[in-house]
Amino acid sequence: MENQIKVTSKYNPKISVHITKGHFATNSAHRNMYIDIFDLKSSSSVAREAARELALPYLGNTVVDLIVYMDGTEILAAYMANELLQAGSGVINEGSEIYLLAPVNRPDGSLIFHQNLHEKIRNKNVVVLTATMSTGATVKSVSECLSYYSCKLVGISSVFTVAEEIEGWKIHALFSTEDIPDYRFYTPSECVMCKEGKNIDALFNSEGYIKL
Repeated sequence: MENQIKVTSKYNPKISVHITKGHFATNSAHRNMYIDIFDLKSSSSVAREAARELALPYLGNTVVDLIVYMDGTEILAAYMANELLQAGSGVINEGSEIYLLAPVNRPDGSLIFHQNLHEKIRNKNVVVLTATMSTGATVKSVSECLSYYSCKLVGISSVFTVAEEIEGWKIHALFSTEDIPDYRFYTPSECVMCKEGKNIDALFNSEGYIKL
């Protein structure tokens, strides 16, 4: 594993992530680097700056009733909602209410919401916020979940994305493979590092990684 490399957002010099190169794995995914977004998710000052950028695509043209956050991005979601509700010329959500909710992952990989929340989310305009967007699997599961509750998906935002568009949806992101061009993402069966005999360095999830 290599030492951390700092990558600064082209949108705002106060926003950055740290990259650690290596062989990182979960049961469903392998990566050649870990993108540490701890400050963006946990530091109030950095999260506020990041949320301001994430809110920009929706300020003047998108009604948002609900932000569905994933991967521990609840602080980002809260600041993002605050930005969307700010008073100002052309701010379409001014004076409204925006709810923040996280879906529940079922064993089969599908997403649901707790029963007591159903009336709060039904027929709402929803922005999805994630830490990373690597494949269309997340988009598909979120779309299916929201469709079940008659919600309208109006936008997808992420700290990092591998592509500007996934499954027909434009991904509004702070970082992409333009910023981190060496990033690679594999299913376990297709992992190039495994095929080359490289041992797994660490196990990762949305909270961090544990070295083996």
